[in-house]
Amino acid sequence: MRQARSKGKCESQREEGYTRPGAGEFDAVAEHYDYLMRTVPYQRWVEYVEALMARHNIKADRVLDLCCGTGRVGSELARRGYRVVGVDLSEQMVRHCALRDPPLPAAVMDACCLGLKDDCLDLVVSLYDSLNYILDPAGLQACFDGVARCLKPGGWFIFDMNTTLALASGLFAHSNRGSGEDLEYEWRPSYNPVTKICKVDMVFFWRGAGGPKKYTEVHYQRAYKIGELRRMLLRAGFGHLRFYHAYSFGKPNPWSDRIFAVASASR
Repeated sequence: MRQARSKGKCESQREEGYTRPGAGEFDAVAEHYDYLMRTVPYQRWVEYVEALMARHNIKADRVLDLCCGTGRVGSELARRGYRVVGVDLSEQMVRHCALRDPPLPAAVMDACCLGLKDDCLDLVVSLYDSLNYILDPAGLQACFDGVARCLKPGGWFIFDMNTTLALASGLFAHSNRGSGEDLEYEWRPSYNPVTKICKVDMVFFWRGAGGPKKYTEVHYQRAYKIGELRRMLLRAGFGHLRFYHAYSFGKPNPWSDRIFAVASASR
């Protein structure tokens, strides 16, 4: 759960009914983000990405971790020998990338307006439902267009997304209040089936060093159907499209709450 931005153009706007994504998501709690995600199996995620690479015979040297957050995935890729850079919209998150081992070179950048050279990458990876934060299809199309432009001909794009099932069924309903942990939290989601947008009201209570502190954030994710993603990827110039039920080689099914996509820049 990291962040992109909802706009296909680099303008600052306010949408009717919700605040612009990227404006504060994870900024408040950025210094405690790694603690919050301390049980996330980043190494196993990267192992799955490499399994997908092997399945599709993907060879890569230069890699972009798109929506890199604090750099855990990018750093793990670098540890495995790839030359990796990261971009994320949150400056507060990006600052933590330099603290990784190995450090991840990273910059503040809008996923819908990538300011990278053409044909400079072999592989772009975006994990942990980051692209669900792009709330309008035009923005997601702009993201796919930018990724395709930055990839070398024959380069690859691997990303995951939460499904409608995940967002509509209360995936983000989490609370550890009363646990006594340094960081306690309560997340309350609400899904609008018309807009396909899930709003998540989040409250965090930090009681560790420097505390106590209270943080509040509001997050939004949009559900996209595989058919929508396929059309956008094809429009951006991708080919050899494959979609998987997360962390397997099986096809997505009605019970898939997360999917992975693998696409080749076939231009």
